[in-house]
Amino acid sequence: MTSIALDEQTERRLDKLRAAVRRRTGQPISRAELLERLVEDAYGSRDEVVAMFRTSQAYVADEDSGTVHRPERKLVPGGAEQPDE
Repeated sequence: MTSIALDEQTERRLDKLRAAVRRRTGQPISRAELLERLVEDAYGSRDEVVAMFRTSQAYVADEDSGTVHRPERKLVPGGAEQPDE
């Protein structure tokens, strides 16, 4: 297994997604399993993922910190947003 470094915000979001899965399904999920499923889903929508990198708004760099982030947007069109906080 390969390790990847995640920033604090991404780690918090990943943990919130894990908690939402656990709450809604009653089943625990590991970070690795969640990431595998997210990648599998993105791979199925890879044209949309590639398109995010082609647009000028796909990723934005913060001029002060140099941090690069993606503006809030759903990968899957038409999906209902439900806060899990």
